[in-house]
Amino acid sequence: MLAGLGAKVTGAAVAAGVAALVVTGIVMIPSGADYSVSARSTAAQASPSALTSPAPRPSAPVETRAPAPSPAAASVRTSRPAKAPVPTYFVSAKGNDSNPGTSAGAPFRTLQKAADLAGPGDVVAVMNGTYTEPRKGSNVLTVTRSGRPGAPITFMAYPGQRPVLHPRTAWNGISVYGASHIVIENLEVEGNNAALSLADAERSSSRTDPTYNTNCIAVEKNRESGAFPHHVDIIGNLVHDCAGGGISAIEADDIDIVGNHVHSNSWFTVFGSSGISVLTPRGGDGSRTYGIRITGNRVHDNETKVKWEGCRCYSDGNGIIVDTTKGDPARGRPAYDGRVLVANKVSYDNGGSGIHAYRSQHVDIVHNTAYLNGRSPRITSPYANIFAHDSTDVRLLDNIAYGRPGQATNSTSGNVDVTYDYNVYFGGKAPETKGPHDLVADPRFAAPGTGPDADFRLTKGSPAIGSGTPFPAVSTDFTGAPRKGGAPERGAYSFGAAEETVAGSGGASAAAQENPDTAAGSGAETGTDAAGTDTAGTGAAGTDAASGPSGDAGSGPSAQGGGEPLAETGGSDPVLPLSIAAGVLVVGAGLFVLARRRRS
Repeated sequence: MLAGLGAKVTGAAVAAGVAALVVTGIVMIPSGADYSVSARSTAAQASPSALTSPAPRPSAPVETRAPAPSPAAASVRTSRPAKAPVPTYFVSAKGNDSNPGTSAGAPFRTLQKAADLAGPGDVVAVMNGTYTEPRKGSNVLTVTRSGRPGAPITFMAYPGQRPVLHPRTAWNGISVYGASHIVIENLEVEGNNAALSLADAERSSSRTDPTYNTNCIAVEKNRESGAFPHHVDIIGNLVHDCAGGGISAIEADDIDIVGNHVHSNSWFTVFGSSGISVLTPRGGDGSRTYGIRITGNRVHDNETKVKWEGCRCYSDGNGIIVDTTKGDPARGRPAYDGRVLVANKVSYDNGGSGIHAYRSQHVDIVHNTAYLNGRSPRITSPYANIFAHDSTDVRLLDNIAYGRPGQATNSTSGNVDVTYDYNVYFGGKAPETKGPHDLVADPRFAAPGTGPDADFRLTKGSPAIGSGTPFPAVSTDFTGAPRKGGAPERGAYSFGAAEETVAGSGGASAAAQENPDTAAGSGAETGTDAAGTDTAGTGAAGTDAASGPSGDAGSGPSAQGGGEPLAETGGSDPVLPLSIAAGVLVVGAGLFVLARRRRS
């Protein structure tokens, strides 16, 4: 069941939806024709030259890609080194930017001070307190400096503490602005929804005012240098109550969004944003390689309540949207030459869809649970729970979609080569299309609902138990438990899965807890203040907002970057295709797994 917002991240929570790095070699997965899908290597990362960029990347050396491990590792974060990170810089709301910042006893006061000094391999440990932007239109934290392969720059909660980044009139809580090899881990970003009202937003919200458009975490191109971000890991964070998007990535590659709890975002923005959104990613290493992995996230209560300025209509507010990976020629954005994995996600009570791919290609939506999404009364054609629209080469397998009464379960559209099979549907209208192994039946959740105690684990007799098809890239479930190799459960949970701990409270990561060095210096002078009792403005020189809106339609001006909400083009008439897969047949021993799909 869901714990409160203060629940700490455990090793299982961070690992939720993340496959183990134990299988090597090539793994074949279902497709119209057999082909391998590989993960980025832990030994070598993607070459920046593969990413289309009008300007050199920030100080990272040219890299080459080694043969990647199997897709069993496709959802594993690999920007981090194998060794547990040891803090390099410390930040506390009781600190001082005149301090050395290199010990817990003499920390900096602002995140930006540490960010402006951090280099490859550095770890910024954030201690208790509430951190806000220094002035309207800036960011709480702007990351422009890059790490390097095997030596990312990491921003994480100090072990055992729960700091809060609280953007009030900022464009973003955290902006990763053209930077690469970055890890954001175990932090809480809490927006300012509690101080806003829908009536005020409808009357006063505009694309030039950050008050009603604040994003929690944004990863995007540096508009000044032209650098595209890549190798960014967003792990185990609590991301909530931002007027704009929750976690968004625009024109980025090699992004891992893993084990986060994302809720109550997008309420007041004039842009079509969502809980988690990926828009027009750049680069990629071919359609057989996962460049973007969105796994193990719990996403709920995200909804757009104000009309999107782009169409003067209500749109989006989805749990997760993979948006326009086919490219956007009108904006000079080429098609993405990589693959996207959305897996082990629990999505419920969002205004738009639970999960969908829109104008996208090379997407796998596998082993997810979606419940009572499409709640918005403002969207005239409510979104289905899990679907693809105007897309190519998309696989929707092993999902559970529980619909609202009278709403669409799924739909058909002009999709091409979209596989749709081994799903369980219940509630809502009869599905317009069914794969040969799709079921219409009650999935028998333990305690379904839309409140904090909702529990979507499977109970005895569920038709989802032991009836799915193996998908080698997703070898664990939402809790991190191994999936059965022969006939796994459909949905996010394996049968008998343990009660999970909610990701994203700012607690210490498992890696940090295992390293005694990370706790050094955690005396009473820094460990006794409760989260939220001290407030530090976190801006520094050079982080003021850029004047005027960005050149992207549907995006706001940004504080040196990161002001562009995502998923603004989801549309209001989504439908699902009929293109069928049948079965993974043979699991090989040793170094590879071969799976064949038979179309009906």
